Amino acid sequence: MNYLPKNQRYTLLKLNNEFATLDDVKEKILVREHKDPLAVKNIPEGTPEDEKTFLYKWINVSEAEEIKFEEVFSYIKVTAFCEFSTRRVFDQSTGVLLPKEERLNKSNVDVIFVKSEDGLYAVIFSAEFYELRRVKRLIGEGSIEPLSSIHQTESDLFHWLFYKRIKEEFELSKDITLDNINGFTGTVLSEENQFEGTSIQTAELIITKAFITNGYPITSIKIDLQMPLAAVTFYLNEVSEGKELRIVVQKSSSIAPLLNNEDVEYVIPIYVFFYLIPEIVRLYKRDESEFLSRSRNNFLTEIGIEVIKTIMAKNDIDIEDIK
Repeated sequence: MNYLPKNQRYTLLKLNNEFATLDDVKEKILVREHKDPLAVKNIPEGTPEDEKTFLYKWINVSEAEEIKFEEVFSYIKVTAFCEFSTRRVFDQSTGVLLPKEERLNKSNVDVIFVKSEDGLYAVIFSAEFYELRRVKRLIGEGSIEPLSSIHQTESDLFHWLFYKRIKEEFELSKDITLDNINGFTGTVLSEENQFEGTSIQTAELIITKAFITNGYPITSIKIDLQMPLAAVTFYLNEVSEGKELRIVVQKSSSIAPLLNNEDVEYVIPIYVFFYLIPEIVRLYKRDESEFLSRSRNNFLTEIGIEVIKTIMAKNDIDIEDIK
């Protein structure tokens, strides 16, 4: 098995139907450059253009390669090179605009463009807000459309995964086993009240069951999955505004060596985004009607009673005390 050497963040975007092939990506996206203006007041008149703009461009464009899971995926690897400003842009003693080299930061963000049966996608090796914004501007925000239904993760899906774990229905399918749930985030009553839990026993904790019983939205979930080809632990987030799906794959997640000898940092996101997540969504959709109409209500009643009994026993509360 090949092991991921560090925790890695990935963000998935979908390109619109203007792009049908990787050649379209090369001809319409990878030739682009973007210039971002220096966003401060009092820039001296006559300042050269290259002194008051920051350049974004593509570098390190690879040849197209292929990898096969359930289907064959072709992809190209590139790097988004982006200049951006430091916090300090004026000389503190004179108030004069500093030369660009003295107020310049640079970043390199890896990106892979992937062709699947469902369309063309960009996988950005980051989930940081400003890095994503810069890469999206370089891609062209008008070229990005909402993700397909196979990538629309939501709170009910995460509740279903907790249901499967707590009910010990570990086999999601013949090929996917839910080993554990190690953490989650959610909101209580409003977006201002964020809740986070992290533990190898997350699904067994009474505080977790109390959160689930109250029906609060879950915004992300950390799951351990075992498959014949891979063992992956990752945070799966609720899709953002229908357009961005973010995951954080944990160090030591592994995948079997494949014929193209690609680095695990590139293989794992393709596997997770284009096989694993769509399959989990498909399995949930198969159970969705029964789960939402019957199974969940019975489940919530069952664990709600467990929570109440546990709290009563812990605090020596008698049933007469709460009548």
